[in-house]
Amino acid sequence: MLREQRLQFIKAHQAAFEVEPLYPLALFEALVETFDEDCALEASCKIEFDQLIASRFLIFFSQNFEQNLARVLNFIRQVNQRVDVQINTDLLYHFLGRGFDFRKMIRLATGVDLRRNLADSSLKIHIRLNDYPEKVKTALALHGNPDDASFWADLNAIANIGLDFYLDGRSEIEVYPELTEERFQQPEMQVLLLQMFPPFVLAPLKVSEIFGFGLSKANPSAVLYYQLKNKRDLPSYFAINNKAQQVHGYYLHQDTRPYMWVGVAQSELAKTRIDQIRLYYHQIFKAQGID
Repeated sequence: MLREQRLQFIKAHQAAFEVEPLYPLALFEALVETFDEDCALEASCKIEFDQLIASRFLIFFSQNFEQNLARVLNFIRQVNQRVDVQINTDLLYHFLGRGFDFRKMIRLATGVDLRRNLADSSLKIHIRLNDYPEKVKTALALHGNPDDASFWADLNAIANIGLDFYLDGRSEIEVYPELTEERFQQPEMQVLLLQMFPPFVLAPLKVSEIFGFGLSKANPSAVLYYQLKNKRDLPSYFAINNKAQQVHGYYLHQDTRPYMWVGVAQSELAKTRIDQIRLYYHQIFKAQGID
């Protein structure tokens, strides 16, 4: 039953947004079905003007990390068996190194971001760390150690590391600094944020639990991430276009978690209408049923 519920979450998203069965979505669904333990699923849409990219899914694990990473790597190997696919996971092994301490991993995720052009499709691995500064330094070195990333590392704000493996052999590493509500409400942090960002960037923090940043060479500017406490607050703080409204309208009527994530560039927030945005919705699946 748990496996069916997880698969139904993915299928419902596919049906709602007419997601094509692009390669390797079927292999990802098979991966999702293999797990019996508690997990969470994320379905997301990337809106680029009137274009909707909806074949985007992640599965999250909060236990058995070494075993689950082995399963994830097996999934990647299965995807790589197709003759026109070439996946290079060297970046992951450089990051893990020898003797990686899995006790300092608190979340593992993997997923897909699929496009009609196979070369633009990617597999994703996200690793969340707890008090593992050595690996943050490793990630920064692999990333290229930009000044903005180093700044957040000095504030001990980087805990999440993302790796993208494109099906044409390219790979990227992304670091995700984040501030919890408790931290961004501290007076000294508010002074700092006001120095760094205009008021329209900080306005959604009134209804957010987490404020984060995605720093990657693949993006010309940082992506700002907000975890909204209640997905119903989205239109009050983000002037989304019609395509994004269609996506959000669907999820307002779905039994997903009350919170949601929003990813957007600062340049988009400055506009009277946001035409490029990422919307993320979640559900938690436990052995005793959906939470």
